[in-house]
Amino acid sequence: MKWDNFTSERVASFKCKSGAKQSIYWDGKTPSLGLRVTASGAKSYIFQTELHGKTIRITIGSYPALSISEAQAEANRLKVKTDQGIDPRQEAAEQRTKDKAAQALAKSKEALVNDAWQTYLAYQKDKMQYSHIERGKRWGERHFKDHENLSQAGGEPKKRGKGLTTQGVLYPLLQMRMADINAKILKEWQRKEAETRANNARQGFEMFRAFWRWCVSRPEYSAVIDPQAVEGKDLRDEVPSRKSKQFDVLQRSHLSAWFAAVRTLNPVISAYLQALLLTGARREEMASLTWQDVDFQWNSIWVKDKVHEEGRKIPLTPYLASLLAALPRRNEWVFSSPAATNGRIAEPRIPHNRALSIAGLPPVTLHGLRRTFASLAEWVEMPRGIVAQIMGHAPSATAERHYINRPLELLAVWHGKYEAWILQEAGVNFVPTQAGLQVVKQ
Repeated sequence: MKWDNFTSERVASFKCKSGAKQSIYWDGKTPSLGLRVTASGAKSYIFQTELHGKTIRITIGSYPALSISEAQAEANRLKVKTDQGIDPRQEAAEQRTKDKAAQALAKSKEALVNDAWQTYLAYQKDKMQYSHIERGKRWGERHFKDHENLSQAGGEPKKRGKGLTTQGVLYPLLQMRMADINAKILKEWQRKEAETRANNARQGFEMFRAFWRWCVSRPEYSAVIDPQAVEGKDLRDEVPSRKSKQFDVLQRSHLSAWFAAVRTLNPVISAYLQALLLTGARREEMASLTWQDVDFQWNSIWVKDKVHEEGRKIPLTPYLASLLAALPRRNEWVFSSPAATNGRIAEPRIPHNRALSIAGLPPVTLHGLRRTFASLAEWVEMPRGIVAQIMGHAPSATAERHYINRPLELLAVWHGKYEAWILQEAGVNFVPTQAGLQVVKQ
């Protein structure tokens, strides 16, 4: 081992010995400092010493990017560390880890809520494919779709019907930085959304709270978010309460007054409201009904279903057929409205509330009419599977999903009994007069 005080001329002249892959020259002034020269001519300063009985070697920097004095100073600094029993390599690795953590923290502070939201949805989507995970711990397709709908940007053409989709209640939050979300922000968000769509605001909060709690459990998010942002009492006080469903249904004793009041409304609105009660359809399913969906010859209606993409076929019962046949055919929509932008009824809730007030009945929502169908169907002992199939509920039992396929004729038998019973209780006298309309035998 040759020791020479490093000078500019000497360092520049050092070459790799012939036949060797590399040669090392040592500084006489700083014994732990060496210059490594490879066969290709590349030169770099190295530090070498003994630590805990082992030889360690660390590359300091390349020549000529690093000057001799800078290399000597760094070698002296490393020698102080090793004399103290500190391994500079381990110290450097720990510092790199700290630097990466600091960089990740800074980056996560800039991350948008939407970034974590998309990761959250992907996580839930992945869990959905594993059947061994019990129900309640993994989402269903409908629940997943609800999350997508309430977080959508809106402004896209609707897949069903005309017009554009509306912005989801969660969308404004998703555009914010995760570090900026706090109880005050969420409180103002709830207050604003509840003014125009209370039910969606409540659903959105419940979804966001579950998402935020998930973020708290994830190390990549927990360091930058406020875990208590969704837990405060002041915030929960702003969340609209879940409307009680106990009284959101017509009772048997209400039918006479309800029909009497509803039948005084505009014929289109009147037929629409009665159709909800007689079929148990969802409000938008019935509102989006087109004349092409109605078959008077074979007494059926094709309903655009939110559970089954292809929709479902239900019976067209005699009384309902007479209501629809009497409606004006202004455009493609069965329940048309010349005043509406898209040509069909948009807000039948207002005249329905007026009819309820005239009849002296308690408040019942349009969805309450759907519940009424399910409730009153028990009076004619309609099988629950047939009720579910007419209403468009997703089958739950294995037999319902895989083995039972009820024909339209069977549905019509029970559906006809239900309609006849409803009309009898309501005091509505009805005798089929149009061709193709038949009374289902009791």
